[in-house]
Formats: sequence, C-alpha cells, structure tokens
Amino acid sequence: MFRAFIAIQLSDDLKRQIDRLQADLRRQVSKLGASGEIGWVKSAGIHLTLKFLGETEEAQVEALGAVLREAASKGEPFTLEARGVSAFPNVRAPRVIWLGLHGESRAMDALSRLQAAVDDGAVKLGFPKESRAFAPHLTLARVRDRRPGGPLERVLAESRDRVVGGWTAGSVSLIKSDLRPSGAVYTTLVEVPLDGGV
Repeated sequence: MFRAFIAIQLSDDLKRQIDRLQADLRRQVSKLGASGEIGWVKSAGIHLTLKFLGETEEAQVEALGAVLREAASKGEPFTLEARGVSAFPNVRAPRVIWLGLHGESRAMDALSRLQAAVDDGAVKLGFPKESRAFAPHLTLARVRDRRPGGPLERVLAESRDRVVGGWTAGSVSLIKSDLRPSGAVYTTLVEVPLDGGV
C-alpha cells in the first residue's frame, strides 16, 4: 500500500517562478515575525492535484493507468496562468496558502472535464467521490498556527493579484507520495499525454 494522487505536473520554468514567489512571501512574513508558523511546500513538488486517492494498492496501478488513458483520450493540452495568492478557508484565518489558476474559458472547461473524468474513473475503482467542488489551485504553504491571520493577512492581500506565470498542461500523472521527515517525496508511476493518450 502507498499514498497516491492524480495530478498535472508543472513546467520547470513555472516551478522556478513559484520558488521566487515563495522566497518573496517568506521575506515579507519574516519581517512581520510570523514565519515560524508556516510550512512552505518545496516548489519542486508543487503540482495541480486532480484527485487525491489516499491509500492505494500496487495491484490498482494498472487500472488507474487505464483511467488516465481514458480521461486523456477526451482531452487536449491547455494553457493555464498561475495568478493571485490567497488562503483556505480565508485570509483572516489561513490554513493553506495557495496560488490561483486561471485560463480562457476553453482551457478551464478542458481542465474541469479532465478532473471530472479522473474522479469518475477512480470512483469506479472504489475510491470515494470528491465531496467538494473542484477549485484548481497550487498549494504554496500550510499554516500551523491556529491564531487568526493578523500580519499574514496583510501579506496575502498585497499578493492577491500577483501574476506568477503560465504553462501548458500536456499530460496527467499518477503520483506516489512517500512522506518522510524531510518532506514528501513524489514518484511518477504513470504519465499519459493529453492528446488522445497516444
């Protein structure tokens, strides 16, 4: 058994831009004395999650690969822009700091269809259906402190319209997540291009 999820991986260029964004946010937060309460996600491991699977058996990898091929066969590459920093559940009491994803209506429709196809396919294999509406985002950090946002709220407000960069989503992947003391280590088990799965 291992933890797994299905995601779209980012371009190396966008990861570098996110790294710069995180460094800038860390500097701003540090000046306000709130940096110890935030666990930043390594930019190398940031991805657009389509479906968190949780505990997964080795025997399910082949069937999950078929789910990806089926979902990819109905899709095509699309371009997204990473823009706007905010937080879940809100900036006044942040728990997760995230970067928004935007695109032309055609791209957003393609992303929604892909996520729905992945979710439906995984449900047929016994994984639970997503209970929340899909909200495409990239997780930048997790806030450990349970106090209200305070200074962090100001930092997030100043970055709410910040444009980070774009990339073309060209494939969908099944990724294994190995949680270690140094942070999560991700291994791509299956990657399928969004071009009819060819």
